[in-house]
Amino acid sequence: MKAFGLNEFLTPLTLDSFLQSSWPNKPLFIPANDQKKLNMILQISQLQSLEAVVAARTLKVRACLPDFDDEYSSIHLSPEDSLKAYNNNMTLVFDSMHLQDDVIAQTLANIRAELGLVTGGADNDLCKARSIVYATPAGGGTRLHFDANVNFIIQLHGSKRWQLAENKSVINPTERFTAGSLEMSAALDKQCHAPLLDELPTDCQDFLMLPGCVLFVPRGYWHQTTTDEDSMSLNFTFSQPTWADIFTKSMQEHLLQSSEWRGLADGLESADSKRRATAVAQFETLLKKLVHEIPRISATQLLQQSSL
Repeated sequence: MKAFGLNEFLTPLTLDSFLQSSWPNKPLFIPANDQKKLNMILQISQLQSLEAVVAARTLKVRACLPDFDDEYSSIHLSPEDSLKAYNNNMTLVFDSMHLQDDVIAQTLANIRAELGLVTGGADNDLCKARSIVYATPAGGGTRLHFDANVNFIIQLHGSKRWQLAENKSVINPTERFTAGSLEMSAALDKQCHAPLLDELPTDCQDFLMLPGCVLFVPRGYWHQTTTDEDSMSLNFTFSQPTWADIFTKSMQEHLLQSSEWRGLADGLESADSKRRATAVAQFETLLKKLVHEIPRISATQLLQQSSL
């Protein structure tokens, strides 16, 4: 299979220039000047129409409910029933497209490798690379939100307007948030240092995605979408493994080599205050030992021990 990756996505930019100028925090829009660069994707038979995607589908399809204009407010339908939902103005989300097509699967793997995103292994995939087709009927769209992952979007059919704004409320969020939500996660609440947006600022970036256009949306960037005509796009999306993820995974592997650290964390939630205090004191002793040990531990050592 011919390799297909970011150089084809980003032409006339090179991968190196993208990594230096945009990755990972600056949006990038590539007009559809030369669709030949995307032929490996655009000519995939099941991407030629919504009906073709549905016909090739073996997995469930997510249909977005009209109550909140958000893809996570959705129901799972059979492929056959999904077209009925679409005809009732519901956006369809086809997850895991890489399980349906070898070119999409290889492209997803190539992009992850080119970006150098760590996986962490099959049992604890930190990157969560995935490919998704979005089919949005005319008049549909997505409410203002930001994600904890990055997106590379290829517009396949129709058009879709994307509006983006820098997130000045939380840098490098680890959770998704949709404007108008009544609650946010405890983790995200701790990460915010300013009020979240209710609507986009007047100086937001505005991109009209036409067939063959490519858009890179960084983690945490506010965005919303609207459509004036039926739209279909293919997304390659990647979670963003943090240094905290790397440290905790690799340090856990290191600590589990010690019989003391493998010991039962006994009594931490005991109703007996003395037993609970003993448990806290034991944890304190282990931490103090670790403080003295850390200067002798190298990053290379930790990464090797955890196979990262």
